[in-house]
Amino acid sequence: VVLIRNVFDSEWVDYLRKATAYQVDNPHFWAFAGTASKLYDYIQRNVWQTNRAFANFYYHSAVGDVLRQCGRTDEIRVSTDLLMVNPNKGFKWHQDNQNGPITPEEGIRFWITMDETPEGYGAPVYLKGSHRNTCVDPNCVFIDIQQEGLEGYKNDQIEFRTRPGDMLVWHPRTIHKIDGPEDGIWTTYRRVLGGTVAKAGTKYHDKRGTGGVLSDLGRHG
Repeated sequence: VVLIRNVFDSEWVDYLRKATAYQVDNPHFWAFAGTASKLYDYIQRNVWQTNRAFANFYYHSAVGDVLRQCGRTDEIRVSTDLLMVNPNKGFKWHQDNQNGPITPEEGIRFWITMDETPEGYGAPVYLKGSHRNTCVDPNCVFIDIQQEGLEGYKNDQIEFRTRPGDMLVWHPRTIHKIDGPEDGIWTTYRRVLGGTVAKAGTKYHDKRGTGGVLSDLGRHG
């Protein structure tokens, strides 16, 4: 996992905030399950396929070139993305496997933050190097970091207090978490555009009939 500061200037941050505000005020069908769970104030996968403002952000901002360089590849494609507003209950230790119709080794995870990180919660925490572990089932979502095989990772944690315009980039199998506020109430916004891109040469994997279908709501061909 790497943190890249100030990738996007104040104009791009304001652009994303306005696009997010519109999406929250005009929720898409794909968001209903997530918002009904109360886990987030708003959460929607594949938002770039339903809101042209996010598609234009991918086309015209620096995000593609940054991720291309991080992946040491000639091109990248958006596999799936996720708009997240205020994770009210946090998201405990997990790995990312809702990455679209690709394998974890072919994907690059990203976060683009629009807000300051509140004091005491909301900062992403990663187990350094944990993408190399051989004990966690690739299909597992939530992870008990006390399990056998993670002894070399569980105490090597790194926390990132991200600021508006920052990017986090990591391997989909890197184990991480986010703590929400203890009372479940945010006193400020925590808006993030995240997701997975596929590197050049990535092959399509049909995941229908598995949990992976949730990340491919737009139905890639």
